[in-house]
Parts: sequence; C-alpha cells; structure tokens
Amino acid sequence: IRAALYSFVRKVNEKQSFCEESTLFTAERAAMLKTYLPPQVKQDWQTGAGWPSKSKSKRKDAKIYLMSQTIDGQNVNRNGILIRGLIILLCAGIINATSVFITPLAEFYGWEASAIANVGTTMLTFWPIGSLLGGKLLQKFGGKAVTLIGAVTFGAGLVLTGLVPNSTPGMLYFTYSFLIGMGNGITYCGAMYCVMGWYPDKKGLATGLCMAFNGGSSAFLAPLCSGITQMFNVKVTLFSCGIVCAVICIVCGLGMKSAPVGYVPVGYVQPSSGAALSSQYESYPISRAWRTRQFWLQLGAQAFFPAFYLIMFSRFSMFMTDKGIDLAYATLGVSLYNVGNVVGRLLLGKLTDNIGYKKVYLCCWALCMICGICLLTGSSVAMILIAYICLGAGFGATNSVYPVMTNTSFGPVYAGNIYGFALLGYMVMTQVIPIVTNATITSTGGYTTAFILAFVLCTLGAVCGVLIPKLDRPRLKEATESEKE
Repeated sequence: IRAALYSFVRKVNEKQSFCEESTLFTAERAAMLKTYLPPQVKQDWQTGAGWPSKSKSKRKDAKIYLMSQTIDGQNVNRNGILIRGLIILLCAGIINATSVFITPLAEFYGWEASAIANVGTTMLTFWPIGSLLGGKLLQKFGGKAVTLIGAVTFGAGLVLTGLVPNSTPGMLYFTYSFLIGMGNGITYCGAMYCVMGWYPDKKGLATGLCMAFNGGSSAFLAPLCSGITQMFNVKVTLFSCGIVCAVICIVCGLGMKSAPVGYVPVGYVQPSSGAALSSQYESYPISRAWRTRQFWLQLGAQAFFPAFYLIMFSRFSMFMTDKGIDLAYATLGVSLYNVGNVVGRLLLGKLTDNIGYKKVYLCCWALCMICGICLLTGSSVAMILIAYICLGAGFGATNSVYPVMTNTSFGPVYAGNIYGFALLGYMVMTQVIPIVTNATITSTGGYTTAFILAFVLCTLGAVCGVLIPKLDRPRLKEATESEKE
C-alpha cells in the first residue's frame, strides 16, 4: 500500500496521468478524491512523505482509497455487474420462504414446534446486523470481497443446518438464525449497494430490479425446494441449496467491483436544471450521518413503517383459517402477496427516478392503509386477498425506497453502512411487535387492537420518511477547494 500510494503521489505531483488513455487518474480527479482522506494523510500526500505503515487508521484509509482507484469506471460494463448482482440477490432471496426448511426439519426429527418456534424471527433479527456489517465491508474492501464473505457464510449456514443433531434443536438458532441471517444480510447489502454505485443516474430502476429479484425468487425457489424435500428429505434440500447458492454467488461475486468515487456513466447528459448526480457530491460516513436529522428520521421510518408486515409475516395462513376460510385460499393469499411484493418493488422502485422517493413512499403508505382497512373490516375472501396484495406492494416497495433515500441524503460511498445502521430500528421492532401482537390477541381474542397499533406506527413511519429534509452536501470539487483554504 505504501509503495503504491507513494508512486501515485509522485505522479500526481508531476501533473501526470496514471495512464495516457484514461481520464480517471488525472490530477483534477485525484484532488477531488483527497476529500475522503484525513488531514494528516492529506498533508503526507501533498508533501510526498509516503505512508506511515504503522498507523492502523491510515492503513484503513489507504485501503478504502486504493480500492476506489483500482477501476477505470469508463471501461467497466456496468450492466454486467447489474446482472451478477441480480443473480446473487436471486439466490439470497430464498430466506423469504422460511417454512420451506424449518417446518419439514421439525417433522423429520419429530421436534416440538415450541423448540424452534422463533428460529425464523430470530433470523430476521440477525439479518439487519449482517446488512450493517455488509455495508462496512463494502466500504472497506469492495464489492468482490463482501459478496464472497456473505456467500460462504450463507451457504455454510444452510449446510450446517442440515447437520444439526436430533438431540439439539436449539443449534438451529446458531446455524439458521445466526449464520444464515448474518450471511444473507452481508450478501444482500453488499450486492445491492455495489450495483447502485454504478447507476447514480438510475438509482430507482437499479434498486427496483435488485429488490424484485430478491423478493420474487421465493416464488419458484420455494416450490423447487419443497419438491426436492418430497423426493428425498429436508437434509438433502439443505445440502444442495447451501452448496449451489454458495457456488453461484461466489462465481458471480468474483466479477463484482465497486464504482470509483465520483463515478459518472458514459453518455450521461446533465439536466437543464444543472443538478448533478448524487455521486458528484461529498459522501457522509456514519460518523457524520448519525449527527444529522436525516439519519434519525430514516431510522424512524424503517422502524415503524413495517408494522402491518411484522404482524402478518407469520400469520398469513393462520389469519384466514381463523376466519373460517379454506386453507386453499390461504395458500393463494400468500402467492398473491408475493406477486404484489415483486410488482411493487419493481414498478414503484422505478417510479422513484421520475417523481422522487417521498411521493413513492406516500404511495406505499396508502397501500398499507388499504391493507389495514381490508384486514380490519373485511370478512370475505376477496377483501382479504386484496389486503394481501396491497401489503405485498406497499411494504415490498419500501425496500426499493430506502436505498434511494440513503443514497440521496448521504451519497453512495458509505450508503450501505448507513443503511445497515438505520436497520437497527427495524431489528428492534422485529422483536417488539410480534410480542405485543401475541399479547393483544391473547388478551382480546382478536386482531383489532393489533391492527389499530399498526395504523398508528405505519403512519408515524410515513411521516418520518416524508419529513426528511434535503442534506446540502458540497460538490466534490468544492469540498477539495475548501480543504485547501
């Protein structure tokens, strides 16, 4: 690192480009990127003093900097990175069908349902932590490293789940909840934000595609896994899924690359308004972001908005059977929810490029309100099916809105890490809301109180999202000039 940086400093000081045909390593570009280095490092840079190899913090900054400089953005096929990312997220989406593994595993070993009742919920708790870690790893080591780490952890979790002894069902909380939750979160955040970095001009479309592939994969992966389980057994399913998903994600991950700082796509035409891409502004790290109102409003939005989903996540079938509706309709309801989820992620995600994420977020809120009204007042099959479709579209689309929200406020460089921290609010609510829901249903004998609470929380989340003000970040060139002054 020291030798590479010293060589680069020398060439910049001599006003030379890194290569004759590339415009990435020009002196102007280097000046823009100095913004992301700490003051002492900038002084070392300007004086050509080399790199103090004994300083951990400076070695870390060197890795971040050099990682961002290893790619000539103009010579990279960003569509190829998008396709690789979509395949990775397709494999990662298998966790959306928890019952495909857990229920057959309990039946295979004869375990009591109470022994593994919260395995899926606990996995949802570790998933945001994995996303936080994935964002940090993406920032430090780049897209390739983070997807490889996530793929290995995720695949190992599936394989080890199949090796859990009959006498220790509690091990599922480590193999399934922890390893799969963490590994999948790392893979999800790393792949998605790596792809987003290459599409600063089409953030909504890129995010919508990523989320649609991730959310829709369970529509065909779940039946496939069920078929393998019926043909052989659940352990064969876990082994095959773990190995195949890991191999596919590793192969695709080898081609993942992080976009360079300040990346602008070839052929991009600036609008007449003069507004620049978010990548052309200084990015805020979490150390600066958490001090802003924008961060806490986003954390509140991500924590409170999913109230209806967290109530219904494990009760899609149970809710309909409790109302005396045939189980076949319950299965149809789950399928329609998945359809609404995919369509909402794709279409409303794309819409953020046209009308902005705040208006799309209000659309998501309106769909959740329609869902709540149908669940609260409807007793017919049609009303409940409409509720499931609206919930799928409304909640599913927020998964395409939040990355755009993060990128717009804080820039692309640290967006994955900031998104992971904002998910901590959601992590807390994955534990709180199910507990409160179970308590209210047990005490009242119905869902009315739980749904009224969901109306309040979802509206509070929507208010938080809409009230996020624009964060005035300096342009990269302006930030550099102010540093010189």
